[in-house]
Amino acid sequence: MADVKYFAYVRKSSEGDERQALSIDSQKDQVVKHFADLDIVEVLEEKHSAFKPYNRPVFADMIKRIHKGEANGIIAWHPDRLSRNEIDASTITYLVRTNVILDLKFVSYNFDNSPEGIMMLQLALSQSQYFSSKLGKDVKRGLDKKLELGWFPGVAPEGYLNDMRLEKGQRTIIIDKKRFPILRKAFELLLTGAYSAEEVRRILNNEWGYLMRPRGKTGSTPLTRTTWYGMLSKPFYAGIITYRGEEYKGKHKPLISIDEFNRIQDILGERGAQKKPKKKDFTYAGVFTCGFCGCAITAEHKSKYIKSKQEMKGYNYYHCTHRKADIACKQGSVEEQQITEYIEQTLADLSLHPKFLEWGMEYIESEKSSETSIEKKVQETIEDKKAKVREQISELTKMRAKGLLDDDEYLEEKKALKTQISTLQEDTTAKQESNFLDALAEALEFSTVSAYQFKDANKREKREILSALGSNHAIMDKKLLITAKKELSEIIKITKPFDAKIRRLEPAKFGSVATKNEALEGLRSAWLRGRGSNPRPRD
Repeated sequence: MADVKYFAYVRKSSEGDERQALSIDSQKDQVVKHFADLDIVEVLEEKHSAFKPYNRPVFADMIKRIHKGEANGIIAWHPDRLSRNEIDASTITYLVRTNVILDLKFVSYNFDNSPEGIMMLQLALSQSQYFSSKLGKDVKRGLDKKLELGWFPGVAPEGYLNDMRLEKGQRTIIIDKKRFPILRKAFELLLTGAYSAEEVRRILNNEWGYLMRPRGKTGSTPLTRTTWYGMLSKPFYAGIITYRGEEYKGKHKPLISIDEFNRIQDILGERGAQKKPKKKDFTYAGVFTCGFCGCAITAEHKSKYIKSKQEMKGYNYYHCTHRKADIACKQGSVEEQQITEYIEQTLADLSLHPKFLEWGMEYIESEKSSETSIEKKVQETIEDKKAKVREQISELTKMRAKGLLDDDEYLEEKKALKTQISTLQEDTTAKQESNFLDALAEALEFSTVSAYQFKDANKREKREILSALGSNHAIMDKKLLITAKKELSEIIKITKPFDAKIRRLEPAKFGSVATKNEALEGLRSAWLRGRGSNPRPRD
């Protein structure tokens, strides 16, 4: 078909029968082999399931780009690669029917852009949806059975392992002998009441050298703040499995007792997830203050009768508590949906192209590797100096024993040498650029995925994303005032121009060394500016 430009869309997820689909590389090979004569603008790779709508960022971006006119055709292995749900299926068929999409090509399915062809396409997509729904029921039945037996039906939480010696579907949960004892010590430390949860996490990472279990291709990393607080409020560690709102008695070995779990929730206070149920669980309760008077923002639920639909509809409103009698605050209420839409727009404004994340992480890993080598050399040099100072102290002691020094001289010299050792010791524990590199990695990852995560997040996850976004959350004149975290705002300030350029680039130029170097130079500038006034000496 003349004048048709195509996106080649390849997808494979790890869910259910999706595992049986051709790999992404195989799909790409087949697409190129069968349609080499077509004008393929870009090959788009997706690794998310199509069972639920609004779950595939690459698919969503492809539809947006088609609306912009970058392409007007799609190539895929089979219709089920494009959709396994009603929403995405209707999107595809509607765009075909309205000639926004002029043509669809499939390796293992023939499509004719005619009323009859569109009807057959709808049948193929409906069949994909049926198989996905049937698979979902079969999977749910298996999960329910596993829960009844007392085993968590998923990836074991931190401190535990899935027993891979057993067959799939029969695997139980066993303790991680390497991490379980360390976590028990950490929970005991928190239960003393002498340490905050954040202090215990720092001890775990910095003093005890705790590393989380590797996930997929990701290597071991220190315990993150989100994972740690999630563990503290997870009943699983007290022997209780919570799944889809139901509780089950687990057969796994508990890390703590029920009483200890309840005490931890009291210690956490507002962070404790297992508190007495409130009359209404508001998404942003306790998050905002009034931008005018500084009072807390409270929430309330109101119901309204919709006459046209003859039904009651509920709304959540947020407004100032007006607790300060000496300030005449007249700030009005804001509907929860408005707050959510503002946050979504803010996250969208802060989002970066996934390609930039890939380049940024490559740069950070390179810098960390270089830092490790430098730290080793610095450490060796410091240890040599400390050994020489200890030798001087030993010689000093011998001189005192022989009467070559009096007490005052001996003590003064010894004190000076010990001061040198203390100074060297402080040098070995000083925090250097690696802290900023970690913050930089978190900021890049947040900017790439948070906008998509927020849309499908539950209430607790939405609050966590909002917390990660910044501080000083306030509402004034029905608008949100949020101070973005320094690392995040700096990275966005530097990288946004390069991000915009990446989005304008042709896909073939993504791999351009010049383009990549130019983008990373901006990243390097942000890093150097964030190192502070006393960075680690370099060789």
